[in-house]
Amino acid sequence: MARFGIPLWVVAIGLTGCNTLGLPNPFGGSAVSMENQYVSRSLRHRDLVSKMLPVQLRLRDGWQPAPTGSLHRQADLEAYHPDQGMYLIVLGESREALDNAAADLEEQATLYLQLLKGEFDNTLSGETQTNVNQVNSLPAVQYELRGEVLGQAVAYLHTTLELDDHYYQVVVWTADNRWETNESAMGDIVQGFRVDQN
Repeated sequence: MARFGIPLWVVAIGLTGCNTLGLPNPFGGSAVSMENQYVSRSLRHRDLVSKMLPVQLRLRDGWQPAPTGSLHRQADLEAYHPDQGMYLIVLGESREALDNAAADLEEQATLYLQLLKGEFDNTLSGETQTNVNQVNSLPAVQYELRGEVLGQAVAYLHTTLELDDHYYQVVVWTADNRWETNESAMGDIVQGFRVDQN
């Protein structure tokens, strides 16, 4: 199963692949490696753009790119908000690359959630589906859930999106005790995800 960690607490998450990952020191240290993504700047905003897939994410105030592979080795996009302790990854997969491709978006979202929950030491709350059913015109299924990993309570906002023959996961997380403070910003950053359909 895939694992990745965050500073101050450790989060394990099973999404795709089998590896151990972490962000040991996001608040300083060596230069940021940007092998899988780059920042595109305009007068009005900054976008984090994948070099792997035609996806990008609007970086809202306080968000910055995370070093390549620091949150998940296979992530197409990685970002974090150091002041608020929020972290985000985007993973895209073609339907044919999935061993367990689902019949539809709802079923695939459920499969991804089962992988995530399988990494919890303890599930703190069952998943709750939000009212989000679209992100930038893409069909979406979104869940909130909480789990305990290595003694730390973590809150996740997990969104599965579908376009043609690809599924995309946008996963944002924070310490559970920061959920109420960060919930709105976590939802907002997800809404900044888009796929270039040119």
